[in-house]
Amino acid sequence: MKNTATPIFPGAASLVNSTCSFEAFYAKLYANAPAVAWTLDADQDRRTALEEFFAKSPEERQSTVDAWAA
Repeated sequence: MKNTATPIFPGAASLVNSTCSFEAFYAKLYANAPAVAWTLDADQDRRTALEEFFAKSPEERQSTVDAWAA
């Protein structure tokens, strides 16, 4: 997938094109930014949304990011 992430979300391309599962991403998040991971633990809706995002194909993820920027 080409890097089309909008400049509004400059880090989105790495998430859009990631081959990691949500579980792998979450483990890395805990290892590198535990405070951020804890905020997801405290907000089940945000965690669920992120899980759903990772369950999508890269094309679907890009569409989601594009919708956020619209």
